[in-house]
Formats: sequence, structure tokens, C-alpha cells
Amino acid sequence: MSKLLSKKEGFTLIELMIVVAILGILAAVAIPAFVGYVRRSKTSEATGNLNSMFKGAASYYNQERTTQGIAAATSGNCTVADIALEPTDPGAGKQAFTTNASWEALGFSIADYVYFGYQVSSGGASCANTASDTTIYTLAAHGDLDGDDTNSTFELAVGSNANNELYHARGFYIASETE
Repeated sequence: MSKLLSKKEGFTLIELMIVVAILGILAAVAIPAFVGYVRRSKTSEATGNLNSMFKGAASYYNQERTTQGIAAATSGNCTVADIALEPTDPGAGKQAFTTNASWEALGFSIADYVYFGYQVSSGGASCANTASDTTIYTLAAHGDLDGDDTNSTFELAVGSNANNELYHARGFYIASETE
């Protein structure tokens, strides 16, 4: 009976070292994967905002405009001028997006802070756009997700079809998605 009472229970040093080694291996595998998942989740901001930019551009393009007076001239199929990158220097941290008249014309604004800077290339403001033009807009998002001065780039090409309605490419052009 005294033999049973004096028995000590616990883990040996070797068992504890094995557990620590297993945890170290799991951490070595899991941490880089986790960092990759976080970066990939940040890129979802860019695709969502580029889709919103396209919807605003399509609405602006189809909106009918007129001048003042009885003999007013009407026009449509208008584009906005090029819009510079905003925020101008995207970095690893989030920044505020500042809107201007061109962004407002497209109906595009972002209330939250963003990882990416957004820009529009259009070749200039015009209301003389014709059908079947494949180079109406290039909508772009640029971001430096890890602060190493290498940009992650997303672009969406926009053109007009035979009915002079805007459409966009089937997918995004992506360069250095997660850097």
C-alpha cells in the first residue's frame, strides 16, 4: 500500500522536449501560412473597390447630359479625365481616401481607410466616345502591403461594345498579388 502512495506521476524531460519540438514545427509551418492569408485578405479590398469604380463609370457613361436653353444640345457616353493615384503613396498601413470632383462624378468614395491607392486612366474627358472601343478606361489599384517598396497591382480594363455600353474584362490583371 505504501508503494502505491509513494508513486510520483508527471511527464519526463524527454516527453516535454518532444512536445516543445512538435509545437516548434507547427509554428514554423503555420506562421508563414497565416501571414499569406492575411495579405491575401487585404487584396480583396482592391477587387471590390475596382468593381465599384466600374459601376460608377458605367453609370456616368450612360447618363444623358444637356446644355441650357430651348435649343439645348444633348450628349452622352462621356468619360472623366484621368484621376491620379489616391492615396498618393500607399504603404503597409491603412490610409484615408480623399475624394475629388472626378471621383464624385463617378459616384466613387471610400469612407474607410484603405491599403491600396486607386486611379483611373481614360485618355481624357470626352463625350465623343464611339461603340466598340476597347480602351475607354483602365481602372487600377496599387498597394505596398508589406512596406518593401514593391507594389501589388490590380487593373480592370474597360471598353464599349457594339451598342456603346461599357463592359469590363473577364478578369483582373494582377501583378505581385501578395508581393
